[in-house]
Amino acid sequence: MAKKINIGSLIASKTKETFSNNQLINSESVKNNIQIIEELRVFIPPLGVDEFSQLESNIIKNGCRDALTVWETTAGVINSNSENPSAPQYILVDGHNRYEICQKNSISFSVQLMSFGSLQQVKEYMIDLQLGRRNLTPEQVSYFRGLRFLNEKNEIGRYDRQNHAVQNEPYDSTEKGDTAERLSKEFNVGRSTIKRDAAFAKGLNKLDTELRNEILTGKKKVSKGTIQALANEVTLEEPITSIEQLESTVSKPVASVATKDGSAFDTHYQKLIKTANEFYQNKDKRYLAELQDIINKFEGLLS
Repeated sequence: MAKKINIGSLIASKTKETFSNNQLINSESVKNNIQIIEELRVFIPPLGVDEFSQLESNIIKNGCRDALTVWETTAGVINSNSENPSAPQYILVDGHNRYEICQKNSISFSVQLMSFGSLQQVKEYMIDLQLGRRNLTPEQVSYFRGLRFLNEKNEIGRYDRQNHAVQNEPYDSTEKGDTAERLSKEFNVGRSTIKRDAAFAKGLNKLDTELRNEILTGKKKVSKGTIQALANEVTLEEPITSIEQLESTVSKPVASVATKDGSAFDTHYQKLIKTANEFYQNKDKRYLAELQDIINKFEGLLS
């Protein structure tokens, strides 16, 4: 049986390891060249308006007491096509909200440099960091567990959480069981929960940043089932920007199945999605009977 991993201990160990030879950095040349990579923003839990306002008030009153975490690397690691691959790069890893507040209000801050071998390792560290925090909403926990699954499944170049070494084999080839099974044991949830989390994360990442953050903070309400249904949509040309567009997208019929009555399949499919979402939102048993009736109609078309 796989040994359960203590995320808090691993984060503390990884942080101690990477910080052991570094001190707080106050160099203006570093602080003035901090970069934010949009690809990493998805690993930062959004703050609600009140939370951000409270954090800003505290920093204005007491200063920025916690150092920002910065990845010290080179341009070639970030972009293999860089014209100057050896140029130093300072990538913000943790403290995005504090950084924004300090920049806005001209407040001094310190940074702590960390070392990683790749962007992939940074992502893994950031996900673990968020999952180790206690102030996440259930939706955010689901999102980050899903990101762990998507980020690790058959991924090469990951870091070993127990030994802190880079592995050059696909994750599943060195662990017993598949990724969902392993993560289900780590987080003490069902394997199917991990798979639903993955669909939730994949669906959310098809939304634009503002809409995704509004859903994760609860500012806008939409069922997880709707988000999960979006994970199967592979033809999106642009990120979805509104709830209306989201619901319209997931209710579109799939391509007709080659049967005696393709149009009937389309009709039943749309009704299935709508009824499933209503069941998820209302938790009413009467929708179960409707779902079973739709399933029976599908079976009739296939007979």
